[in-house]
Amino acid sequence: MTGSMATVSMYTLQGHDQVIMRTKGGPNKYQIKTKPQFEKVRRNNAEWKGCTRMGSQIRTSFLEMHSLEDYPVSGALNAICKQVQKMDTESEHGKRAIFLSKHKEILSGFSFSRKQVLESLLRVPVESGIDREKGTAQISIPELNTGLFLYNFQKLSYYRIKACLSGVCDMHIDEYGKEYIHAPYNYCWKQKGIFVSEWIPARGTQPAKQIALEYPFDKYNTTPEGKLADDTTLILTLGIEFGKPVYGNLIEPVKYAGTGKVLRVG
Repeated sequence: MTGSMATVSMYTLQGHDQVIMRTKGGPNKYQIKTKPQFEKVRRNNAEWKGCTRMGSQIRTSFLEMHSLEDYPVSGALNAICKQVQKMDTESEHGKRAIFLSKHKEILSGFSFSRKQVLESLLRVPVESGIDREKGTAQISIPELNTGLFLYNFQKLSYYRIKACLSGVCDMHIDEYGKEYIHAPYNYCWKQKGIFVSEWIPARGTQPAKQIALEYPFDKYNTTPEGKLADDTTLILTLGIEFGKPVYGNLIEPVKYAGTGKVLRVG
């Protein structure tokens, strides 16, 4: 049962098996916006708005990986952004920036699944690297014996590999001290920044794969010398998705069968 009854709200949440219940209450919006005792709350709310915008920006950057998520990834990213925001000790409370470029390693290894990690499904050593000067990335997946090194726990017929090289810019308060903003730039290069393989039979030995990705340089994310701006963080992600045949020759992805992660940041 979900919905609202008297002073109780009931709802479901991805990643939880049970219905969550909470009571209603607390100050109203007018009190929070106007009363002096809620000044700290207003500052926290303003900063949290920046965290959610930054979290959304990060999640949008690896759009191809959304089908691999099995829990509320946005909430986890918002929490990470809050950690980064607290590291800004120079700005006043309520206007602290989110300098991801200074703390980019906090995203390294971020998983899109809580039920399984990439290394548990794809049991071969994956090599990867980012060349920030050129805006490129490489992923090397060795020859794969699917019977030994591919954990296909649902015994599905096909799998495919996904990869993405994207960029995320730091977020800070605008010159008027009211809104959180970031540079207007491309998250990734759809033609050369995203890789999605054909469906591969989940049997036998599959050949090695070499994946090359590029990030677009433009006037918004580069310096006058043509180098990538310091406030831009490159994010390299890799995922594996399983599928099953349906009608005709179509293959349909199966939810919660695959996984993925942030391989590297640069």
